[in-house]
Amino acid sequence: MKNGQVRQVRQYSRSLARDWKLVANRADSQGLSVSEAHSLLELSTVESLSVQDVADILLIDKSNASRALKSLGKQGLVDFRANNTDRRAKDVFITDAGRDRVTKVHAEADEQVSCALGMLGVREREMVERGLHTYAKALRYCRLQEGFSIRPITGEDDLAVAQVIRVVSEEYGLRAEDGYAVGDPSVDHMSHAYADEGCRYWVVEREGRVVGGGGVAALQGGTGSVCELQKMYFTSECRGRGLGRKLVLKGLEFARSCGYEACYLETTGELREAVSLYEALGFERQDNPLGDTGHEVCELRYLYRFD
Repeated sequence: MKNGQVRQVRQYSRSLARDWKLVANRADSQGLSVSEAHSLLELSTVESLSVQDVADILLIDKSNASRALKSLGKQGLVDFRANNTDRRAKDVFITDAGRDRVTKVHAEADEQVSCALGMLGVREREMVERGLHTYAKALRYCRLQEGFSIRPITGEDDLAVAQVIRVVSEEYGLRAEDGYAVGDPSVDHMSHAYADEGCRYWVVEREGRVVGGGGVAALQGGTGSVCELQKMYFTSECRGRGLGRKLVLKGLEFARSCGYEACYLETTGELREAVSLYEALGFERQDNPLGDTGHEVCELRYLYRFD
């Protein structure tokens, strides 16, 4: 990734923050702070929230959430009641006045966004919506990946990687006797299996523990111009954090640098999350298998072509 691209995205983000008055810390014309407005918006969608709930949703510390909610309370926009299970804690409810204020906040923000979208064509508006959704999701994934790292495998990882492959395979019912990759001889010595040029296996690590992995190698039985994405396994603590996406992209970047023209993979419909990821990244469904992987049981085949 080019540094210039990173700086350009940051510049656009700063511009958005300024136009939305986030830098001025004012969310509406009547002086609500950004944290106050966001607290009201969240409270308007549920029956109640705790102070800690608000802090977690807004990604701020509890003391800042408490100050924002106290300010809203003084304005009569929220009310506090003792929690039924923990008398020391308080639940926060939005008042009728608070709902009226939310309506005004929405009206002002809708007017600003509608004005901007009115300057765009239909396709441009769709691009903006998709782009913002994708960017917001990527930022969320980055936050959820804190404490995890991805690095090349070493010989010391072999036992842990084999355990991950077996545990995940058992979880999804992918048995060696049925022909799934968990039965491959290479499972017990993955570092050696991916030591050759044009091959690479990465592990996902958390607090010194291997919790996932995936690799790239030349497609067995192929011409040498196509590689295969292989042995992508992630334990439950890895999932939902974008780590699979990150590892696949790392694998594709490596494959491209090695001169491969395309990347092939085989999987099964049992791995629904993985299938959705591959299709989202641009892998195209293939009717017939490529090479000689020995995994005929995998009924889904995909190919990613490098430009």
